[in-house]
Amino acid sequence: MYNIEYNCRYNKDNIFIEFCNVTDDEKEDIRDMIYREDMMNIFYLEENDEFDSINDALLKLYDKIKNNEEFKNCMIKAAAKLLSKDEVIGLCVLYSYDFMYLTHECISDYLKNDFVQKDKIKQLKYLLNK
Repeated sequence: MYNIEYNCRYNKDNIFIEFCNVTDDEKEDIRDMIYREDMMNIFYLEENDEFDSINDALLKLYDKIKNNEEFKNCMIKAAAKLLSKDEVIGLCVLYSYDFMYLTHECISDYLKNDFVQKDKIKQLKYLLNK
């Protein structure tokens, strides 16, 4: 259901080492493609999976984290970016491009160890407050 061992790549600077002479626009296109691939790998989805599959995966994840106060606060802050108070919408925002790499690290820690490292959740909250 959730790949706690997966490491996001879209946010890493070294992903362009294998590409020569790439423009900034091409770099953004490549990052977008890798972001989508990262999302699919995190939730064990196939490229041809429907939007409903991602939605179902997020709802299942929400059920696992909804009672954690740290995540609850982050989901509420993230939802507010879309003028909402809905925690599920907040979770969707947390998996958007700007936040997914940190969200994934925090949730992986929680699912693996039943707690989140303070420095990681602090970084996520910092990003949410920008």
